[in-house]
Amino acid sequence: MSAHRNAPFAAPPTTPPPLGARMLGFFLLGGTMWIAGLLALFRAVFALVPS
Repeated sequence: MSAHRNAPFAAPPTTPPPLGARMLGFFLLGGTMWIAGLLALFRAVFALVPS
């Protein structure tokens, strides 16, 4: 019998996504975090300012 019959499948080497996709993801995530922080800052300021 073959000794390699039950050997696990060797996955091909993975490469990281291209630089453009990494930069796009970084700026999308950073942009949403920046907007959320800005909105939180405005809410904090308007909570302190008497209306």
